[in-house]
Amino acid sequence: MHNPKQDLTHRYKYVRADFLKHLTGTTVVVAVLAVGLSLWFREPVRPALHIRTVATTTPLLFEKVAIGDLTGTGIIATYGPPYNDAVGHVQSPLQKLVGVIHPVNPAQDFILKPLGMVAVLNPQVASAMTVWQAASVGQREIWAANYARALAHARVVGKSVAVPAGAYGPVAPMMAGLLRLGQSGLMTGALNRSPADYQFDNQNALLFLQGAPLHQAAKKLELLGNQWGIIHEENAPYPGPWWMTIVTAIYQIPYIAHASGGDAVALSLGMLLFIALMVGPWVPFINEVPRRLRVYRLIWRDYYDRYEHPDGPPPPSAPPDDGASSP
Repeated sequence: MHNPKQDLTHRYKYVRADFLKHLTGTTVVVAVLAVGLSLWFREPVRPALHIRTVATTTPLLFEKVAIGDLTGTGIIATYGPPYNDAVGHVQSPLQKLVGVIHPVNPAQDFILKPLGMVAVLNPQVASAMTVWQAASVGQREIWAANYARALAHARVVGKSVAVPAGAYGPVAPMMAGLLRLGQSGLMTGALNRSPADYQFDNQNALLFLQGAPLHQAAKKLELLGNQWGIIHEENAPYPGPWWMTIVTAIYQIPYIAHASGGDAVALSLGMLLFIALMVGPWVPFINEVPRRLRVYRLIWRDYYDRYEHPDGPPPPSAPPDDGASSP
C-alpha cells in the first residue's frame, strides 16, 4: 500500500551539502543574469511629461487647464484634503481626518505668482496684472468665466490660442503670457520656486498637469484604469507589474469604477484579499480547500497512478555502485 513517508523520504540518499556555497553561487548567477538581461533588453521608459511639452504640442489644452485653476473649477482646486477644504475628490473619512497638510491655492500658486514673474519682463502682462488686481472679486470671476466658455470655440494659430471677441478684461493677455512661459520651459521652475536655498519640492509642477494632460498621455499608451493600464508595460510586448492584477480587476467592477471613492474601495478590497490569502493556511476549513478540491492529484497524476497501484510501489532502487570494495 502507498506509504507517503517511505516513498517520499526513504528512497533517497542523504549526502553532505555546503549550503553557503550553493546560496552564494545561486545569488551570483541570478545577479549576473538580472544585470546582463537588463542591459540587453532594457526597460522601455518613456520620458517624463513636462509642462513645456503640453504647452507646445497642445496649447489649447494648456490654457483650459490654466483657466480652470484661475476660476477654481480645476482638478486640484476642487480636490479636497490634503490640498484644500473642497470635497470634489474626498474618498474616505481618513482623508478628511488627515486634513489639509499640503495647502495649495491653484489660482495664486499656479497662475498669478508665475505671471507676476513674467510681468517683470513683459509690459503687456504687467498692465494686465494691474487691471486684474484693481478689479473686484466678482468682476474677476466674470472675466475668467467668459474666457473659459470662449475656449470651447477657440482655435490654435501657430503657437498661440485665438478666442472669439468677448468681455474677457485682462484675462486674454494673462493667458497668452502664461502660455509663452509654459512654452519657454521656465514654468516648471516658476511653479516650484520657494524661498529655501535648495529646492526639493516639485509638488506644484506635478499638480498643474493633473487631469486632462496626464489622462490624454496615458490613453495613448493604454495606461488608463479602464484599459487595465496598471498591469501594462508601455511599448513592450510583455506584462508589467502583474502582481497588481487583483487590484486592477477590482477597478473593472462597474460600481467601483464609477464610485466617487473608487480608489479607496479598490485598494481596501485588494488589501483584504491579500490578507485573506496570507492567513488562509491557518484558518480552519479554508486551509482544507486544496485537499478537498484535489487539484494536486491532477497535477501529480503520473505519480499517484504509479504509487497507488494495487500491486504497491516498486521496490527501491539499489544505491549506485561507487566502486568501493567490501572489506
